[in-house]
Amino acid sequence: MFNNILVAVHGDEKEAFWAKIEALIMLTKPEVTVLHVSETGLTHYGYVDQLASGIAKEQFIEYIYQMAEEKQQVIYQKIKELSQRAGINFMWQVRRGSPAKEISSELSKGSYDLLILGTKPKSLGNTSSKVKENLLKHNCVSLLILQ
Repeated sequence: MFNNILVAVHGDEKEAFWAKIEALIMLTKPEVTVLHVSETGLTHYGYVDQLASGIAKEQFIEYIYQMAEEKQQVIYQKIKELSQRAGINFMWQVRRGSPAKEISSELSKGSYDLLILGTKPKSLGNTSSKVKENLLKHNCVSLLILQ
């Protein structure tokens, strides 16, 4: 089935996402790499001056990075718990940059046979669908999108 899985997470995954990951991993016992990318472009925060009056754009962006680091800690704890229950080791990677570029870069480095992505509801500043579209165009690996 699948021997080497890349799970790219954004930090807003719900319990159902992790339950589905666990079920798949328990069945297949693959090698798993979990990748979290903190987006550095933040171009979708172009109107921050209008959204967050009273603070500088740089302060707002730093706040976004802090939130991403906090999410990384939560994700890492989830992975540790899942790893113990499943009896397998996970590789954990954190990068800064464009999610689509960083995920594509990781896919080209590893011998992955499945990419798993979470999904988020459409909202202002959500780049999730753009990332998926980009990955579908430029990568030849099976893709599983979980809610």
